[in-house]
Amino acid sequence: MRPPRRSQNTVQTPLNTILGTEANVRLLRVLSRTETPMTAGELARRAQLGRTSVYPALEALETTGIVEFIGAGARRQLRFRSAHPLGRALVELFNAEAQRATALVGALRESFAAISPRPSAAWLEGLNDERGGEESLSLWVVADPRSLPQLTDALTDRISDIERRFGVQIAVSGLTRSEIERRASAEPDRLAQVVALDGVPPMAFVTPAGRRSSSESLRSHGEHDMRARRLAIAVTAKLKRDPTLAQRARARIAEREKHASSGERRELREWLRILDTASPGKLERILTDRSERATRLRQTLPALDLLTPSERKAVLSSETDGEARAVVARTKRR
Repeated sequence: MRPPRRSQNTVQTPLNTILGTEANVRLLRVLSRTETPMTAGELARRAQLGRTSVYPALEALETTGIVEFIGAGARRQLRFRSAHPLGRALVELFNAEAQRATALVGALRESFAAISPRPSAAWLEGLNDERGGEESLSLWVVADPRSLPQLTDALTDRISDIERRFGVQIAVSGLTRSEIERRASAEPDRLAQVVALDGVPPMAFVTPAGRRSSSESLRSHGEHDMRARRLAIAVTAKLKRDPTLAQRARARIAEREKHASSGERRELREWLRILDTASPGKLERILTDRSERATRLRQTLPALDLLTPSERKAVLSSETDGEARAVVARTKRR
C-alpha cells in the first residue's frame, strides 16, 4: 500500500503512528501484557520479528510516548507506558483480542460434549501457527475409520454457529492413527503448535524416530496415558523450578472457565483447587498416580501450555520419566 498523499496531524490522529505497521502492533501486544521491562532482543523474539528490524518500529513508537527506553547503552530496556492517554484503551484492545481467541477455543471444546462417540484426539491448527497467513482454521479429529465420516459431519454442523459468532472459517477433517505418522513426518513442527480440544495431544500417537519401527504405532489407551503422564511430569518439574508459573496456570484456567461448558467447568474448578492447595511435589504425586482420578486429570491437563512446543515434542518422544524431567532441566529459565 502506498503512503497517503496527505498526512494528518499526529496530535489528533496518533493511532496512525502507534498502530501504523504490523511490527508496531506485534511489539505493543507483547509490551502491553508485560509489566517487567525487557531488552529489544527479547522483545523481538517474543514478537517473532527480526532483531534488527524492530529498532525503526521502536523509535517510531517512542516518539508517540506509548513506549519508553530505560537505561542506556546495550543493556537498555523497554516498557509500555500505561500512563499514556491511550495506554489503557490499547491494553483493553489487546485483552479483547486475546479473550476472543480464548472464547473461540472454549466454544470448540464445548462442541464435543454432545458428540458420540468421542474422538481419540481433536485439535485446532492455524491459531498458533508461526508461519502465519492463515485465513481459515483447521479442526482435526482422530477416530476409528468407520466412525470418521459421521463424526466429521456432526462436527461440521455443530460448529457452523461458532463460525458465524466469531467470524472465522473452520475446516473439519478426519485422520486415522496411521495417517498422523505420515503428517508428522511431512510437517514435524506443525503438530507441536496445535491447540488441543479433546482427547490426547496428537503427538502422543507419533512414534519417536529411532525408538520403534513404523508399524509399532500407539494403539492402547494405556500407552496414550503413559505419554499424558510424562507430560504431567514435565509440567510439575517446571513448576518446581519456577513456582511463580502456578499463578500463570491459574490465570489461564480462570480465563478458560468463563467460556467452558458445565462439565469442563467442573474439571477446571478441580484443577484450581489442586493448584491452590498442592505443592509441586504433591501435584506430581497426584498426576502420576495410577488411579482413575489421576488418569482423568491427565487427559484435561490445562497447564500444558507451560511447556513450549519444543519441550512438548521432546517429552512425547521420551521413553522414561527421567527423560521427561530432563527435558525441562535442559531448558533455560526465563
